[in-house]
Amino acid sequence: SDLLAEVLKKYNYKNLDELFGEGVMTTTEFMCKTIHNGIVEKLKEKYDKEGDENGFKGWFKVSLWESHKAWASYEGPSS
Repeated sequence: SDLLAEVLKKYNYKNLDELFGEGVMTTTEFMCKTIHNGIVEKLKEKYDKEGDENGFKGWFKVSLWESHKAWASYEGPSS
């Protein structure tokens, strides 16, 4: 979706260690939560802009795969 693409574009072809700075371990688990939080922010912006006070309510999961054996997920509320 466009919303997801907008969240991901700031990470595409970037050195994540440089982007987040020293002291942050940019693990797959960390990126799942970071992407989840980015989607939550974009959803809030979208529904605030449209004047929809109810917005999207629910849970969603972000999963990332490093390989067929290594992956991580983060699941949480949209608010």
